[in-house]
Amino acid sequence: MHDRFPHRNNPTPEGQVFAPPGWLTVDELEDLLLAAIDANQDDKTGALTVIDDYFSGDETFEGPEYIRALLRLLGLLWPNLADLLGGPPVEQ
Repeated sequence: MHDRFPHRNNPTPEGQVFAPPGWLTVDELEDLLLAAIDANQDDKTGALTVIDDYFSGDETFEGPEYIRALLRLLGLLWPNLADLLGGPPVEQ
């Protein structure tokens, strides 16, 4: 598949900027995250705790910031999929 945005995740002087693809809706990302949570109920890495802490907070995100947060959380459970979708690399 040809990526029309080959420089999407290139480092910049300000830091690396991740621009999730526009064809992926928030609802689809939320569905993927829920599927990842369901598939990883026996997670021993602490990723589910991080995800739970994120959603238990009072802070809400909208637009691109929320999409980046969903990709980051998805990357905790399914790092290869998150990378393919344009998410930031997950620290091992």
